[in-house]
Amino acid sequence: MLRQYRESDFNELLRLRCLLYTDYTKQEMREEITAFLYHSDNNRFRNYDKWTCYVYQNEDGTLAGFIDVGFVCAKDYKELLDNFNRTNYYDQIQLLLSNNRPIPVVESWYVDEKKRGFHIGMRLMNQAEKWVKDNGYSFILSDTDDFREVSRKAHKSFGYVEYCVDTNLIHYYYKHIY
Repeated sequence: MLRQYRESDFNELLRLRCLLYTDYTKQEMREEITAFLYHSDNNRFRNYDKWTCYVYQNEDGTLAGFIDVGFVCAKDYKELLDNFNRTNYYDQIQLLLSNNRPIPVVESWYVDEKKRGFHIGMRLMNQAEKWVKDNGYSFILSDTDDFREVSRKAHKSFGYVEYCVDTNLIHYYYKHIY
């Protein structure tokens, strides 16, 4: 069942995030999630103007996946504008940035390995895109690390266009939402 995150999902979200971000300890990830969800003062995600988290719940109440999506302050994307230079959406991004409008971005997206192949990732991404569109945007950005081959393939299969790979081997994606 696809739905919005609830506070009772915290431990399951923590479990999934620890599977996604293996370089964090469980305590570090608990602090990251708390900061993201509850916007504490010590929050590296405070650049989000608005955000939401969707989860996919199994019949037994555990979570099979999640997606975080939000609107990042435009100033945080100005340095990436040059990466859009040779794309057909440069003008659209430039306009948003010049008006200091936030940029719609997928922050995290994960489906438990045991649940892959059941279209859960697609359902989560479709819901994120719908939320972005319902908030007045016609595009969404996302990124993933080079070593996440499954994520890179999933982005491309869902119609995302890679527009840049930076020096840290982060792959950046754009999708026009119809």
